[in-house]
Amino acid sequence: MATQKGLCPYCQTKRFDRRVFMVNPEASTCFCPVCMKEVEPKVAIKGYTDHILKLLAVADDTLFVTCDPVLAYQQYASVIELEPREARALLGRILCLIYMGKVRKSYLAEAYTLLENTEFDNVNLENYVFLLKKINFALDEYDEVLRKKLIFKDRFYDVDCLKLYWSHLYSIIKLKELVLSQIKDIKKIYDSHQNDVLINMLSHNVDEKSRLLHLETMVFDGKKYKYDRIYNGRVFVEESKSKGDNKYARYRSASLNEKDKGKRFIKDEVFKDYTAIVKSEKVALSLSFLLYLLTGGLVAATVIFKSNVTYFISFLCGAAVLFIAATILLILSLSWRAVLKKRKLRID
Repeated sequence: MATQKGLCPYCQTKRFDRRVFMVNPEASTCFCPVCMKEVEPKVAIKGYTDHILKLLAVADDTLFVTCDPVLAYQQYASVIELEPREARALLGRILCLIYMGKVRKSYLAEAYTLLENTEFDNVNLENYVFLLKKINFALDEYDEVLRKKLIFKDRFYDVDCLKLYWSHLYSIIKLKELVLSQIKDIKKIYDSHQNDVLINMLSHNVDEKSRLLHLETMVFDGKKYKYDRIYNGRVFVEESKSKGDNKYARYRSASLNEKDKGKRFIKDEVFKDYTAIVKSEKVALSLSFLLYLLTGGLVAATVIFKSNVTYFISFLCGAAVLFIAATILLILSLSWRAVLKKRKLRID
């Protein structure tokens, strides 16, 4: 049987790579080449697998809960250094690129290249399909949020915003088509109900978004445009001859003239950054517990000084204020935690 990677549980070095060594799973015992201590092969192999799963769990939380794709990309890369064919880490990088997508700069082309070069041989196909499903969800969410950034009163701000959206929509369609082709290839060797559901969903998504790409679209000033083609990264459109609806003409000076063009509420970031909520949730929870302890101390003080009316009233009022403040912080902490949990459930 081929050797597998194992992790020494005794080495004290902080460098993880020095604790990793090759193990024969059929051997009765093995020795760490660094500390020379005896290790049971099953223990070493399980330790290595558990550590990889822990690194992946941290990266998943960074991406899906904190929504910090830049840091998550680095964390997935640290896994790939150890396991170059780890599908969960490889597809995690693709998800990071989608969630790093900017309104003014797209990472979808790079995500397409990564997915094209990712092989699903010798990996858990069920998990691989699940991750492809996440990529499809991320693309849908990207599309939805991007539209909201570029639309005002149900219309695109101007033709530049429309071109920008069509450019991204074209990339989204191509990436979805690639995911669809991978699922069809997987279905040949791993047939399951989930594959059929995902194939039907992706086919419908691709057809719907292709229809949307070629749909005549009206911008804010009432003009209509049709998608023509994309050449060398540039989007070419045709202005429709049909007369548009200019019912928002009175808003034009406030939102589309050159003087105010830079003040439109279009930011580069597409997705929300939940890092602040994560930190606030932890701080609020810690502070609430601390204030509850102080409240208990003041309540105890009121019992001690109950004979002194001034001290009794002062400590009682202080305890009431601290209790209210602690309760507010606890409610905020629980509400922020609910937001993060909802975010993770949507992805899963």
